Amino acid sequence: GTCAAIESNLLVSGMWKKINGGNGNIGMPLLSEYHLDWWNGFNRHANADLEDAQKDPSGLTVHQGGDYRVSAAYIARGDGVVIVPMKDNNPDTTSWYKEIPQKLHPEYKKFYVRDIEWFTIGDNLEGIDVIKRRIMTEGAVGTAYCASSLAPKGFIGKDFLHYQPKETKSKPNHAVAIVGWDDDKVTADPNVKLPKPGAWLIKNSWGTKRGDQGFYWISYFDKTCCRDAEMGAVSFRNVEPNRYHHVYYHDYHGWRGVIPDIAKAANMFKATSKQEIVSLSFYTAADNVKYTASVYSKFEKGQLTGLRATKSGEYAHKGLHTIDLEKAVRVEKDETFIVCVEFSTGGQAIDRTSEIEVLLEQPDPKKQPDPKQPVKVQPKKLQPKGPRGPNGGPIVVSRANPEESFYFNGVIWRDLYEYRFDNPTWAVFDRSANFCMKALTVNVP
Repeated sequence: GTCAAIESNLLVSGMWKKINGGNGNIGMPLLSEYHLDWWNGFNRHANADLEDAQKDPSGLTVHQGGDYRVSAAYIARGDGVVIVPMKDNNPDTTSWYKEIPQKLHPEYKKFYVRDIEWFTIGDNLEGIDVIKRRIMTEGAVGTAYCASSLAPKGFIGKDFLHYQPKETKSKPNHAVAIVGWDDDKVTADPNVKLPKPGAWLIKNSWGTKRGDQGFYWISYFDKTCCRDAEMGAVSFRNVEPNRYHHVYYHDYHGWRGVIPDIAKAANMFKATSKQEIVSLSFYTAADNVKYTASVYSKFEKGQLTGLRATKSGEYAHKGLHTIDLEKAVRVEKDETFIVCVEFSTGGQAIDRTSEIEVLLEQPDPKKQPDPKQPVKVQPKKLQPKGPRGPNGGPIVVSRANPEESFYFNGVIWRDLYEYRFDNPTWAVFDRSANFCMKALTVNVP
């Protein structure tokens, strides 16, 4: 779902042709799902917020699920996305399934996604034109639905049109990409009862021998597709070759929650070398949000001083956004700088310990599936043990430290490390949260 949408944006925007010298016969972009699998930072292979992710019982199983916020965190940190390697002059799409790729390599061709935005269609299809317009102007849109053995009879017709009624309990377990639509689409299968005509055309990942040469349909009225707030419709746009040398952040896991009553927040960083801050990124947690993002040099006696750059604007849709500063801010090694962002509405997005309702249930780790075949869900008694949240998803642990993230309460600045959450019984949010704002830099001599 993620990689197909990004590949589509590279084609629709003309960026793929541009970076290949305008050559129209360069083939299709092919990004590595398996680099994302191994290095998303939420699994038992890699989680930088743990001392040893491979020994910790928390986290996702590699290759067995995630969500679009997991993908966004991986992209926002600058860890991906990566073009698949070549083997014998052909793209090698499967070797990294079993062979762990290096996280970073000088030969990698990496892309950065400047904007990742979330949409919903609305109960009465009132948001459908916005999603259609995105597909036409920005390329395929990521989505999800309930597939394979979890899908009861009547979910998908013989003519490959899928529909899950809202009142059913089955959860989404498969990610795909929306590439088109047909407002008049219906199914001839009497076992699938659609409320009204209309369906999205989706590009699946099961090969051309499945569905209609690899494509399926999903009803406009499906329970998840374009309706789920996190997995229904996700647009990846403004994809470009990664031009940044370093990304400063404290929110390793990206957007995992929101503090709605905090409008103004800041992250403090220390430069690792001589660099120029050229861009900032942050998440807006609501639609139609005005922002002011600034860079300061000091935070002393509860005050931000030494304003070095500021930029204001507005975003119509919630999600990850990247802005370029009008003038780069140079920092020296070990120099402190502060990124501050204030929003008009929606509150501040935070990273924190969270439950990930993965798009695939966790399988028996002793029975790794064939990467060329759809994953079959294992019975719960075979699924690996580990801490789980109230919705059955694995817990992913985040960590925070003092003097990293701060918030303004209307009177004074406070350290987020001391913020006390309403902790649920299944996890402790205290001292695990950081604000989601980053500084993106390039090296200077």
